[in-house]
Amino acid sequence: MTPAVTDPSGMRVPDLRPLLSPATVAVIGGTSRETGLGARTLRHLREARFGGEVLTPDPRNGLDRDVDVALLCVPAAAVQEVLDRIDGRAAFAVVFASGFEETGGGPLTTNRGTVVLGPNTVGLYHAPDRAVLTFAQAFDSLVDCRHGSGAFLVSQSGAFGARVVTAAARYGFHLDGFIGSGNEVHLDACTLARGVLAAAGPRVLMLYLEGIRDAGALHALLDDARRRGVPVVCLLGGLSEAGSTAAASHTAAVSADTAVTRELFEAYGAALVGSDRELVLAGLGLSLLGRAAGRRAGIVTGSGGAGVVAADLLSGAGLDVPVLSAGLRERLMAHLPDIASPRNPVDVTAQAIGDDTTLEKVCTTLRESGEVDLVVVIGRENQAAAAGAHAGAAPPTVVATLDREPAGVRPRIEAGEVVLPDLDSACRVLAACAPPRSSAGAAFRTVAAGPGSLGSDPTASDSLRLVAGAGVETAGWGAATTVAEVLARGGELGWPVVLKSDVAAGVHKARAGGVRLDVTADTAREAAAELLASGVPLIVARQLRASMELFAGVRRDPQWGLVVSAGLGGAHVELLDRTVAMPAALGAEHFARRLAAELFDRVPGRYDGLAAGLAAAAFALAGLAGRTGAALVECNPLGVVGGRIVALDARVVR
Repeated sequence: MTPAVTDPSGMRVPDLRPLLSPATVAVIGGTSRETGLGARTLRHLREARFGGEVLTPDPRNGLDRDVDVALLCVPAAAVQEVLDRIDGRAAFAVVFASGFEETGGGPLTTNRGTVVLGPNTVGLYHAPDRAVLTFAQAFDSLVDCRHGSGAFLVSQSGAFGARVVTAAARYGFHLDGFIGSGNEVHLDACTLARGVLAAAGPRVLMLYLEGIRDAGALHALLDDARRRGVPVVCLLGGLSEAGSTAAASHTAAVSADTAVTRELFEAYGAALVGSDRELVLAGLGLSLLGRAAGRRAGIVTGSGGAGVVAADLLSGAGLDVPVLSAGLRERLMAHLPDIASPRNPVDVTAQAIGDDTTLEKVCTTLRESGEVDLVVVIGRENQAAAAGAHAGAAPPTVVATLDREPAGVRPRIEAGEVVLPDLDSACRVLAACAPPRSSAGAAFRTVAAGPGSLGSDPTASDSLRLVAGAGVETAGWGAATTVAEVLARGGELGWPVVLKSDVAAGVHKARAGGVRLDVTADTAREAAAELLASGVPLIVARQLRASMELFAGVRRDPQWGLVVSAGLGGAHVELLDRTVAMPAALGAEHFARRLAAELFDRVPGRYDGLAAGLAAAAFALAGLAGRTGAALVECNPLGVVGGRIVALDARVVR
């Protein structure tokens, strides 16, 4: 019954219009007691003045006509029986009860087209249609159905999502809609969110996800939102450090799930936040102000201390707080007393901050200068007009009051004035409006896994051969099983050399004591004899003098597939924290841009080409992992030798 469309990703997206804007709703069960789920839902619909038709059929009788939404308010034991009776009659069935697959029970099924939302969901809320299809007590205060923010929340936790909706309302930020996906028998949160994008046309999409259940669905959602120009703000629960696929893996150590997930969201221009408060504030900022043209922030304050704190908060959020040009400082000072400071923060002094005429001249001069992209004014709640802090302002501008409560600014925000109750909130709202720092620019591409052609764990020498075969240049090397062969190889390669035990790649050679550096013709005999005493053959490698040490690696993640990592390398790669990790599906070009931004662009001209070269090496390793099914492939270090990137060591782990 429920139509769906196939979008450019090839995935089916449900038509949620009957769910969000139902003409007919059936409330089934739970109506005999005032506290019953059905009775509470009916009260919400009545108090919200829902304009559609509401039916209350007996659960034992099913439906004698088609309806858009059936709300199943019956106990878990009766749900499947009721579903069987209404299957094919209801476009959507919202199941409030819990106690199915999530607790070890059987799955809910439908066979004649009815799509299930839930089970274990609190339902949904679509304010434009006054469709309060939920029993949740949190919505008792939202039956007035204020809307117009353009913001919609999809949450895997219904109770938590309802809390976010009410928390937003305390600021005067009234969401247009909310859906709790529950235990997702038919509709997962990402698919629901894509349906919302198509049916509701939100200006801002807010998400709460309890972990990522389907990476492909998330990719498709983020790509869909980007194509539609809809900003996405997500609070993601369940992030944890990724387990290592092999002992002492540098690649696993620096490519934690949090870092990979954040890179994915940023690649699609979406924001990942860390708390429900941040989710509300980011949604509020994007709803009222939209995206800024850049990341340069201007600060206007009457208190030097507050200006310093604001600068720290904005810088910590990734914004720039530039020193204003001499010409702009001169124009600002034309409106200010001699003791003012116009550098940025613009400290107008306590004397001038209370003068709305002066404040308006300063803010107008700063906002029209072209030197800042966002503005925060630290003042009073009634100064939005003087500051230019109103919905749709360009550049986005907020007024930060000090030591207020959200309820104190609610009337201002409801009137379209962007006034926040404290400095931290104001800076978070402003930071949410900054444009993304990076964008993949294209839909993701799955890197296919190979048939698992590695019959056993490769040795160190096998790893070098595999990496060289993948197209990564390696330092010259040869195998040796005797002291005489070590001496011969050293003479061929040129002293000094590096000696390494040719152990399985899963063994960390340095930590196992199987590596000797700076081996010369004079020290080779003793060093070789010591290492060969273990009975393991040796690798004799030319010791190159690198101008910089890098690393690149790929690990196979159960959620993301192949994850590429690269950055500054050497023995302390985990400590350097100068790395980038992301799903390989985002592509080598995007990876190169991110490497340039994080590692090499800080010194213009000095490291030209290294980002592209390092990305190429990383994706050569990804290709090797894809062809062989390897769990881990890494080169650490990669030495920069004469402008070339050369692998000085390699590990391939099955």
